[in-house]
Amino acid sequence: MKITIKSNPKELKKIRLEIKLYCKANFTKIDTSKVIIAVDEALQNVMRYAYDMRIDELIDIFFKKTKSNDFEVKIRDYGKQSPLENIKSRDLKEFRPGGLGVHFIKSSSKEMSYEHQKDGGTLLTLVF
Repeated sequence: MKITIKSNPKELKKIRLEIKLYCKANFTKIDTSKVIIAVDEALQNVMRYAYDMRIDELIDIFFKKTKSNDFEVKIRDYGKQSPLENIKSRDLKEFRPGGLGVHFIKSSSKEMSYEHQKDGGTLLTLVF
């Protein structure tokens, strides 16, 4: 399944609903709330860092049930690429707001990987 959205935070509600419906139809043992948290955080990072909060850029989201009954979500942006070594959570010992998106994504998923695309942008693959 493929969903294309604009990089507008108003689109996040739609994706949260799509995740809930897809999980309900395809999985019995997946914690939907963890999937929603991870995907929501990832999309917010794309909007903030790849697109500098421009609200009219494209983001493609792919849902797939794998052969091993895992839920694979791919998020493809076409924006600014960040060095892969910079995509990490801040030190959890620091007491300050923000900077925990990557931590939430990683702790909510079984697998997480980023790949820069030759034509620009980044592909994030999450497995739940």
